[in-house]
Amino acid sequence: MYKIKYITILFISLFSIKVSYAQFENLDIGARSTAMSGAFTSLANNSNAIFYNPGGMSQLKFREISVSYSPSPYGLSELSTSAISFAEPTNYGVFGLAFKNYGYELYREINAIVNYSNNYENKIFYGANLNFYHLSIKNYNTANSIGIDVGVLAYITDFMRFGFMGKNLTGSTIGQSKEKISQVYKTGFSFQPQKDFNIMIEAEKDVRFPLSFRAGMEYNLMEYIDIRGGVGTEPSIYSGGIGINYDVLQLDYSIHNSVDLGLTHQVGVTVNFGGKKAREMAKDQLKNSFKK
Repeated sequence: MYKIKYITILFISLFSIKVSYAQFENLDIGARSTAMSGAFTSLANNSNAIFYNPGGMSQLKFREISVSYSPSPYGLSELSTSAISFAEPTNYGVFGLAFKNYGYELYREINAIVNYSNNYENKIFYGANLNFYHLSIKNYNTANSIGIDVGVLAYITDFMRFGFMGKNLTGSTIGQSKEKISQVYKTGFSFQPQKDFNIMIEAEKDVRFPLSFRAGMEYNLMEYIDIRGGVGTEPSIYSGGIGINYDVLQLDYSIHNSVDLGLTHQVGVTVNFGGKKAREMAKDQLKNSFKK
């Protein structure tokens, strides 16, 4: 039974990342963005933007910290994923930090990120991540590597944004066998037909796999509640979730269904020190940037 369990874990680990042979796969982080099937590159307006679009971090006007946790993806605690992200706006741009942990005692990936982002006339937002990768496999040597991500987000009109991210542009590898770290490009548009409603349509290309598409929506149902949904291809996924906001605190929950693997869940807690003011500013930021 012990061997069967770990063979199953290995199979699901590989299959859930498209039967990949790379390390540090492009996993969706954050219950808010996961609820929209990862279609967050062209919105990227909280501290988890560090994982989706480094440039989007410079949209933040107040200090923010976010914690997310997926304890047992597809019922397996060995695939546990946790992350924390932090954004600090200053007069010289926004500085960000993040830490992601994936795996269990026999196999563990740790990714630490340092981010810097800034903007031009509050319409073009650009940034970069410096990644430190650490891989440990029990009874084998550990390995380290570094890599760079870049991202840009542009306000096209007073209701449309464009986003792009290049993940691991350096093509970094890890370990003596030079295992590839995933290299991914994401791009797309977000639309804001009204201040309480966002729609995202995006494409994602891992250099080793077919092009995939993501679409998501987020609607502020009432003052304290957001509802979200999303779909994706390659692999086929469906998702949904809810956010509850009160003053500086936001609680998020997402449910994610893979046609091949079944259901999984993620929870997140975000603290934005701007509170209600920050939330209202984020809703109006796109339109206000085009006002004379």
